[in-house]
Amino acid sequence: MSWLSRNAPQIEACAAVVTALVAVVAIVGVKIQLDAADDLQRAQSARDAYRAHLSLATSHGDLARPANACTLLAGPQGGAYIAFVDHLLYSAEQMLAVSEGWEPTFLDQLEPHIEYLCAADGPRGETEATIRLLTQFRTSECPDTPTCG
Repeated sequence: MSWLSRNAPQIEACAAVVTALVAVVAIVGVKIQLDAADDLQRAQSARDAYRAHLSLATSHGDLARPANACTLLAGPQGGAYIAFVDHLLYSAEQMLAVSEGWEPTFLDQLEPHIEYLCAADGPRGETEATIRLLTQFRTSECPDTPTCG
């Protein structure tokens, strides 16, 4: 017992260090867990946005594959068409932020909207990912003269 009595301050100091280390590990563990939950939520949100866009595309084929986007833009459905393309770009933004390899998919989905996307007043993109996607699309697909204007 005398050894324990003599070394009590050192033992208490070691116990305090171990307690502090356990607390730090617990905090790091919570941070990792919260980050993983956030990543899962963002991925699910992106999938939901893409699924919603696919649902819109199947129920509004006239907006998904317009015969003439310039005429559509000038008509009564112009606002709906702009919103449809904006939703496509939003879906792209969400998916590109959480998962790699989606660029070809969205480049293909932008193809039917070439007239609008290549127009002088076409969408410019809100984030780096959509700006990059639209720039890539325009570089490879748009004529030298803007469309719809």
